[in-house]
Amino acid sequence: MDTSEYMPMFLAEAQEHLQELNLAIVRLEENPSDRATVDEIFRIAHSFKGMSATMGFAQIAKLTHEMEEVFELLRQRNEGLPREAIDTVLACLDALSGAVDSIESDGAESLDPAPLVERLHSLVRARAAEDELERAAEAALPKFVAATTAGERVLHVVAVLDDRVMMPAVRAHMVFAALGEHGELIGGVPPIDDVEQFSGKRIEAWLTCAHEEDVVVATVAGVSDVVGVEITEVAQPVADPQPGALAEVVAPAPGDELAELDDHAPIIEAGPAKAKAAGPVGVKSSAARTVRVDAERLDALMHSMGELVIHRTAVEALTSNLEIAGLQQAMQELTRSSQALQSMVMQVRMIPVDVVFLRFPRLVRDLSGALGKEVKLNLVGSETELDRTVVDALGDPLVHLVRNSLDHGLEPVAERLAAGKPDVGTLEIAARHAGGSVVIEVRDDGRGIDPEAVARKALERGLIDAQAAADINMKSAVELLFAAGFSTADTTSDISGRGVGMDVVRSKIRELGGEVLVESVHGEGTLAQIRLPLTLAIVSALHVDVAGGPYAIPLDRVERTLRLSEQTVRSVAGRKMLVLDDGVLQLLDGTAVFGRQSAATHEFVVIVRAQEQRLALAVDDLIGQRELVTRPLPPVVSSGEPVSGGAALADGRIALIVDCDALAALARAGAGAGPGARSFSETSTVTALGRVAA
Repeated sequence: MDTSEYMPMFLAEAQEHLQELNLAIVRLEENPSDRATVDEIFRIAHSFKGMSATMGFAQIAKLTHEMEEVFELLRQRNEGLPREAIDTVLACLDALSGAVDSIESDGAESLDPAPLVERLHSLVRARAAEDELERAAEAALPKFVAATTAGERVLHVVAVLDDRVMMPAVRAHMVFAALGEHGELIGGVPPIDDVEQFSGKRIEAWLTCAHEEDVVVATVAGVSDVVGVEITEVAQPVADPQPGALAEVVAPAPGDELAELDDHAPIIEAGPAKAKAAGPVGVKSSAARTVRVDAERLDALMHSMGELVIHRTAVEALTSNLEIAGLQQAMQELTRSSQALQSMVMQVRMIPVDVVFLRFPRLVRDLSGALGKEVKLNLVGSETELDRTVVDALGDPLVHLVRNSLDHGLEPVAERLAAGKPDVGTLEIAARHAGGSVVIEVRDDGRGIDPEAVARKALERGLIDAQAAADINMKSAVELLFAAGFSTADTTSDISGRGVGMDVVRSKIRELGGEVLVESVHGEGTLAQIRLPLTLAIVSALHVDVAGGPYAIPLDRVERTLRLSEQTVRSVAGRKMLVLDDGVLQLLDGTAVFGRQSAATHEFVVIVRAQEQRLALAVDDLIGQRELVTRPLPPVVSSGEPVSGGAALADGRIALIVDCDALAALARAGAGAGPGARSFSETSTVTALGRVAA
């Protein structure tokens, strides 16, 4: 059967299944008694195995089948699996993810499941040994109760055989025979009457015995191939014994991989993500109402929608002055219908940010374990929707912020306790809508940013001088963290310390037309906030003219517009400043900023917001508000101008989308302000302007 036509669907569903399994395993580690999650894990694993087998990927199907054997343990024990077992399962998921990626890139699985299968088998064998011990203890319980009632002493004996033993069944028979010399055997592992099939290395027995323990040890140790003997006296069980009572008073087997739980697993509270684990009815209903569509088709649909918006605008302009009966009514209906269609197309492209959030429970678990920290993760607003293009590009910046919070922000347990904080740190990742934008926040209750420590590191690296280091404040320290190559880590590790991170975050978010803000209180925590447009496809913008060229400023960055001739302009240190009632802003010349040639005087000024500051941009004319379909521009087209894309206008010209954050960078560098310009903050500018006026 030719399965090539089903390959895109297989890859998409495989990635979804693996993401869901990662999240479910980490969630179950925090709450082992969550039976709904156990059932969800079985359902997903079984579906994934069936898909893989149908597509002919035998190695993936084999490894998934072996994982199901371990998942069966989850149904048999309410206390969950220890961290080592969880690590093994997650390692299998990583291998499966790598195999899926390999299939997507070159069509081959590139998976050798043998080492992982052996690790899974060891987990199953350990559980089987534990079950056998419990069965043997329960079988011995009646004799044990009778012996203790009669006042007899009961010993639990463990004999360990050499790894190279050739006949373990014979040695087990010899151990039982040796113990029989000191008392009555009331139970054992393997069963005393059935040792012929024994092939293990650990022999256990319970016997009534009045002899000294060292005498019994010497007798058992004299058996060939016995390399270790341990004896403990068994405490008397409750008066009304229940099945398993004897097993509870027997110490766990040393080295048992399922005996002890790890105390350092992070606590995961996935918020809305938990609600997504619906029952079978909900799953069927959702599947019946969902259709998978290739992303390229959605892009083509959006492109056609953009063309329709452009043509509609052109027709509106052509018919605005025509006096034809019914024409204006028809145009209004056309506009209303096309706007409804535009809104619907935009909604089709929107997907929940939960697609990105799914990776963080696993990431937090792994990093907190590696760093020796205890972390509680809260995911808030996972249902918040974003344009698919934005969601695809959001993952890496968020990973950088989360890693920074875990490594630099949250303290080790001892340090938190010394600071009077709870031993478990809190990391919250939240998403919400704010007008035409979406806000994503990464917040921790860690040590916060220490401006003095940042200044010392920056001074060592030659990024600032001694005077700047002495005058450092929180805002300046945050800005230094975004410098390329800067890191506050004393040592380099595979987690951090290479100075690659925050500058990459800012660059990536700026490419998406957004901004990154960081707030911190030393000793209390840090908040990193990402603001992004809901969509990159269609943007509401203010259309302006600069030296005959069309430019578009995103409307969510525009504070207000003014007529330049009615404002007060001063020159400070070779830089033009716009004096307003609510502050003094640097005035950028649009002609100089965009590299155009014009001797005309600018008529208007646009106040824009960029990187926690305001700027004034002088332009020739204000054309009006437009809805523009954006297109990315190659760097050679923008010629280094502070623009982030382009949009076709109704008259066929291309309007360049202004990058307001890039304007802020140019303002700090003195671009458009004349020669010899230096960087001034708003506060220092007000002071300087006061001296000039005096």
